[in-house]
Amino acid sequence: MMTSAAAEGKAGAHDGGGQPWSTGHEHGSAAVSILGVLLALLLASAAWMAWKPGWQVVIGPPEDPPNRIPVTAFCDAARQQGWDFAADGQLLRDLVIGLRQAGLDGTIEIWGRRCRTAPALRKPDEPLARIPATFWKHHELGGLGTVAAVTRAGNIETRTELTTDNTRVHTRPMPGSEPPPDDAGYRDIHLNLMQAMDWLQTEANACKGISRRGRSGTMSGQSH
Repeated sequence: MMTSAAAEGKAGAHDGGGQPWSTGHEHGSAAVSILGVLLALLLASAAWMAWKPGWQVVIGPPEDPPNRIPVTAFCDAARQQGWDFAADGQLLRDLVIGLRQAGLDGTIEIWGRRCRTAPALRKPDEPLARIPATFWKHHELGGLGTVAAVTRAGNIETRTELTTDNTRVHTRPMPGSEPPPDDAGYRDIHLNLMQAMDWLQTEANACKGISRRGRSGTMSGQSH
């Protein structure tokens, strides 16, 4: 038979709801068990990473594709920032010279679709490919705009109209240059967006008037 003291002691091991209190020993055992599981997981993870082949140890998404802008859209952005090609067609020539230098220096990455001289070798579905910086040593951009004759008050004036079809923008050899015989050209030219817009904000203005200094570079009556 249980004495009253024993009954009181047994009752003292319970909380008010009749549930037994956890002892300190039980709490310590639970903590040790959790730490043991975590340690085992860490060791297993380290062993797995060490065992995996190097090409599988890649964390994060693949590299983002380059952010490109068509040259025609870039020219429109330049027009909105004060490059008034309609009023001064020579500014388009200045921009062509500046972009060629930026491409040669590697300041702006430039892409295009390769196009062969022989029609039989041309492919309309050519992917955009990065144009090597050295390519611009012998080439420049063409097809960015046309010079049209406009009659105003009996006077004939020239007006530069920007090309809106980017597939018409292409590369062409520099006058008097001697590019490699197997050097194919490019069309549908695109620029690295961030690099091009940074160049437009920082270095492009220095190119204004460059075609009037030294060699004329005037393209009147021709496509830019």
